[in-house]
Amino acid sequence: MKTILAAIGDVARMLRLPLAAMIGACLVGGPGEAARMWMPKTTNPYCDVTTYVLRDLPEQAMSLRDASGKPAIVVSGSTLADKPDYSRFLLAHECCHHSLGHMDRFKDQLGQNGPQRFFFIAPQLKQMELEADCCAVKMLRSKNDASSIEAAEGTMTSFGSDQTGAHYPTGFERVENMTKCAAEN
Repeated sequence: MKTILAAIGDVARMLRLPLAAMIGACLVGGPGEAARMWMPKTTNPYCDVTTYVLRDLPEQAMSLRDASGKPAIVVSGSTLADKPDYSRFLLAHECCHHSLGHMDRFKDQLGQNGPQRFFFIAPQLKQMELEADCCAVKMLRSKNDASSIEAAEGTMTSFGSDQTGAHYPTGFERVENMTKCAAEN
């Protein structure tokens, strides 16, 4: 028998919808309310935002809001399991998207699903990623968690001069930004 998350992925592929849109639909009430109750969660030590774990999430993590406007984070279960240091950076980074108001910046145009899939705001996506990286570095630095910052820098370095996502900064741009933010008092 398929899990509810596998079924969501099947429906997304069948309807040719991005998985993020289907996840958003599951978090927005109505029939999705039942799915939300069964979605596994994890503790996020960096903010008080409900954080869901999806085993087969094609992205490492994403931020969104549910239909009632409550913030939510979805993170890849395989990343959590395989890369614990980098996962702490991701959790902090996604919390920063919420605390910096990124989820509210384009609320009228984007609805509840967050900015990741909406390429018409491409220049803002790059800046929001750099801001969230900086915020996460400062947050982790305040908790003396250098290993998470190093893991994030290593992951971003592996992208080199390639973008780290659609309309996102390059790996080198992100590392340079994180280094600068870590040096700030």
